Amino acid sequence: MRAIMQCLALMSWLLAITAHAAEVRLAVGLAKLPYVEAGGRSGLEASLAIATLAQAGYQTKVIQVPQARGLAMLKDGQVDAMITLTPSASDALFYSQPLLYYRNRAITLHGSGIVLTQPSDLSRYSVASFQNARLLFGPDFAHAVARSPNYSEHADQDTLNRLLLNHRVDVVVSDEFIFRANPTQTDLNGQRHATVSYALLGSSPRHVGFANVYLRQQFDQALVQLKASGEYERLTQQYRQRYQLPN
Repeated sequence: MRAIMQCLALMSWLLAITAHAAEVRLAVGLAKLPYVEAGGRSGLEASLAIATLAQAGYQTKVIQVPQARGLAMLKDGQVDAMITLTPSASDALFYSQPLLYYRNRAITLHGSGIVLTQPSDLSRYSVASFQNARLLFGPDFAHAVARSPNYSEHADQDTLNRLLLNHRVDVVVSDEFIFRANPTQTDLNGQRHATVSYALLGSSPRHVGFANVYLRQQFDQALVQLKASGEYERLTQQYRQRYQLPN
């Protein structure tokens, strides 16, 4: 029965795609530099997804909505795909090969003298991170921040930048590209500070989720082709230069 339902869903999806002139409705989260810019059609992650779909022969209709809303729309069939997902988002979806990897880093001020070699080192310092970080990075991280003299989590990246640059915390845990692309790069006096990033927590793959396995397969094939053509690297370097990101 499940196989029959999947076959019927595939046929319905193919008919819908044909009727819409090979258009894929792609849910994109709200602006999160450098990965998604305002409007949802640009930014490193959004551009790579759109370029891959174009490589597969599809036009992309971007629908920019909050992450939770986009996931609900994907499950309900209101969109065909969504970026910035992990396989834990839903068992009912089909996930691409990693489109890119988020660079999780522990970031300190260069002048602080802090040196971090392992997650347990965080227990000695005040730490701020993004929401639910303590649930994402495993028991060593969770144990370390539980022993930290001050640990907090924040939904707003700008808050993390301000806390570190104004010496309110010793360490922030963030994606390195998001930290560096955030508009706030100075303290309250307008002073810039050099920072140091420590790769204590590894990198996290981000996938495109699909309601249909056939489109997922086409996307994966096109992603290989995009990388082989050099276009994937060209787009990556374009955004690294735009936001002055490290290699």
